[in-house]
Amino acid sequence: MIGTRKLGGCRRPITAGQPGNPKYSSRRCKVYSSSALSAADSRLASDGLIFSSGPSGSWDEAGVGSPVVRCFVGDNEERWYMWYSGRRKGAPAMDLIAPSSGSLGVAISRDGLQWHRSSEAVEGERHGVAAKLDVGAMLTPNQDWWTFDTAHLSVGDVQVLGNSAVNQGVGVYWCFYSGGNFEEIAIPDSMPGASSLIQAQASNSPGSPAVVEGLRTRPGLAMSQDGRNWARIEGDHYTGALFDVGEEGEWDELFIGHPQVLEMGPRERRMYYHSWDKRRSRFVVGMASSADGFIWKKKGVVYDPVEQGAQPNAHDGLGASSRQVVRDLDNRQFLMFYEAVAADGTKSIGLAASKDGISWKRCPHPVLQSASSSNGTNSPSNIREAGSSQEHSTGAWDGGEVGAPCPVSMSKGQWRLYYGGRAQRGTPGPLNGIGLALSDKNGPVFEGVPASYTRRKAAPII
Repeated sequence: MIGTRKLGGCRRPITAGQPGNPKYSSRRCKVYSSSALSAADSRLASDGLIFSSGPSGSWDEAGVGSPVVRCFVGDNEERWYMWYSGRRKGAPAMDLIAPSSGSLGVAISRDGLQWHRSSEAVEGERHGVAAKLDVGAMLTPNQDWWTFDTAHLSVGDVQVLGNSAVNQGVGVYWCFYSGGNFEEIAIPDSMPGASSLIQAQASNSPGSPAVVEGLRTRPGLAMSQDGRNWARIEGDHYTGALFDVGEEGEWDELFIGHPQVLEMGPRERRMYYHSWDKRRSRFVVGMASSADGFIWKKKGVVYDPVEQGAQPNAHDGLGASSRQVVRDLDNRQFLMFYEAVAADGTKSIGLAASKDGISWKRCPHPVLQSASSSNGTNSPSNIREAGSSQEHSTGAWDGGEVGAPCPVSMSKGQWRLYYGGRAQRGTPGPLNGIGLALSDKNGPVFEGVPASYTRRKAAPII
């Protein structure tokens, strides 16, 4: 049974099978509170920043990104979980399509602002306070050579779902993620960021086609009773993935990116994912459906910003990639917050609305841009035209680009928007921080919801 309840602001599903209320304290050398920049980034402006890459030697020292935030409401208490991607230095990377991909981890919070993380792996504690504080890396690249996720992982979604095939229908955590292996794939020269990789390979191997490992990502599934300790679920594909990329010439032949699932009813689940369509030469969003969450049938492309009016110089002129589709209960519609890619590769966060989750209406302007593009606000009058700036490094932690959005519905029609950001732009690289922006109460509105977000102000340093 799933319902909703409001308490102290957070508005989230209440589902059977959720863990007990956590108690918070510090654990020596294991768990730490993160709300500031790492030492390497301490000179950057930090408005919006929740936390940055982990300390040296940690599982997420080289980058963090793709936050998936859920607020569970219990008796007189909110419990916040964040699942996110992170990577060690020197680990295989695929920042071209999944910045900061590597391993998956979990952090916890009482308010969604101050987060408890770990530099190590989840230890598997089962009882008492130790279990409730057991956070850190939870899924790492697979050691079975034949699987789809031996090189890197990136989290797409975590939901508490019930299923008669799992735990007698009691709600458990389902983690949908994308994973890549070491298969070599040719890089489309039209893909944003590909030129630098192609040039690098051309200088090292003149005359050879430009190829890259880890580009062919496929969707995977893991399950958990507590959101911390996970078991992979082997899918139908021979690599263990839930399903394969498309055939040659199909829109999703290159990769399956950022799988995110929405439960529509007892026998219908939808998975939204994106890929680089070689024919269109841009990112588009597609959908698959399932009756049980294990067997999926592709339904094709459901959102292409260009087909919804995006011009070549628009913030999403090169398409939509990582996204979260959520219900807007107040207006009885679906919202898609997506990573918008401009013609010059600049990334911002776009918005679309739909009554059925299939046909979408595009917001004509981004709801959040990089700090250098929007000058701190995102009203239409402050929107930078895509391609009009050439800077490659800025004075803000997220001055280069923002993306990987995760919205959380709050009370009174307001929203929180968690996202990933980095200070650089121009070439592929990891996201270096996870941020939070708040919907503007008196800002522009699109289809009845706020269409402008402002970064949460950084706490003063004392």
